[in-house]
Amino acid sequence: MGTKTTISWEEFLAAGKEDQRWEWVDGEIQFMSPVNIRHERLLFVLNVRAGNYCETHPEWIGLTSNCVFTMASGNWRMPDLSLVRKERFPGGELPVRAEFAPDIAFEIMSPSNTAAEVHGKRKDYSESRVVQVWIDVGSRSVEVIGKDGRSRFFEEDQTLMIDELPGFALELKTLFSL
Repeated sequence: MGTKTTISWEEFLAAGKEDQRWEWVDGEIQFMSPVNIRHERLLFVLNVRAGNYCETHPEWIGLTSNCVFTMASGNWRMPDLSLVRKERFPGGELPVRAEFAPDIAFEIMSPSNTAAEVHGKRKDYSESRVVQVWIDVGSRSVEVIGKDGRSRFFEEDQTLMIDELPGFALELKTLFSL
């Protein structure tokens, strides 16, 4: 697809096929590679943990990987898992797509991710002041990048904790043993 500076929601939806994921990045549709079963299993566990957290912390809403968020750059991104403060949805109504970035974005690194793709997402999230949680299955580690750009690293034998989510804890040994 050629470079465009804008795209309508209808054009965006028509760009792909069922069972495909894509984002609008720097004026172009970017298709995402299919993921593997391990990625999907990790994502399922994350979704369950985030769902449990949201049940006990009703000020948060958890959203899965097909939700589109608008970054400060104008790019439309679809994190693997997102958490958004409920107050950001006035009246409690959930839109078709968010005209803002999530508060927290979880991304599971895939072997097919290029350095340019990862850099682009990190840049978009950083400029949009999103807390980033990068899960690297290969190295069995997690990097959390705060809104201030500072990174914290967690290894497999540690518990993932995110300052912006008081009470959230995930034993990484359990996550990476899948």
